[in-house]
Amino acid sequence: MKHGPTNTRFLREKKSSLKLTPLQRDFIIGTILGDGCLITSRSGESARLQVRQKAKYHEFVSWKYNFFKEWIMTKPRYDRYNDSAVFQTISHPDLMEIKKLFYQDNIKIIPENIKDLLINPLSLAIWFMDDGNGYKKYPYLRLSTYAFKERGNELLQICLKENFGLSSRIVDSSKGNYLYFLKDYALKLYKLIKPYVIPCMEYKFIKVKSITP
Repeated sequence: MKHGPTNTRFLREKKSSLKLTPLQRDFIIGTILGDGCLITSRSGESARLQVRQKAKYHEFVSWKYNFFKEWIMTKPRYDRYNDSAVFQTISHPDLMEIKKLFYQDNIKIIPENIKDLLINPLSLAIWFMDDGNGYKKYPYLRLSTYAFKERGNELLQICLKENFGLSSRIVDSSKGNYLYFLKDYALKLYKLIKPYVIPCMEYKFIKVKSITP
């Protein structure tokens, strides 16, 4: 698309016509807890969402893209340098409001009111498909929460228990903390997010699915 007054007017009109739906907001919350990031615009008044996954998970990127089609000017592209598929939304004040909650000094954090934000199994599903994993031998699950400090992990643990009935352990590793779900709660987690798990991400649940009644 060419730059200039016409393009500027088009973008301005485009932005004014957009408003985050509750479902899109839940989508962003799951994405920000996972691999997505919000990038501040040059004006500092808005932000854009960037989604990036390994190229082999292009199906996952396309699935995410479809949630935000009207917010995106170009289709997902292949980044040869990182062997990844990536897309970005346009910048918008609504996205900046979410960034203010989940970032401090441009670093991701877990807000103290996460219990009021992480309430939809869709958010949990996106987060797990981004940062969750299973085990080859045992029907357990884990969420890689290394990026969040101890307080952040505690807030997430409480949120998962109170909002979804999911008990977890905070495990300390050389990379940092992660959340660990034993068999019963791993199975409960899988059943909760199963409606949203896309085929290319089912491999994360092989052992857990083996104990599904």
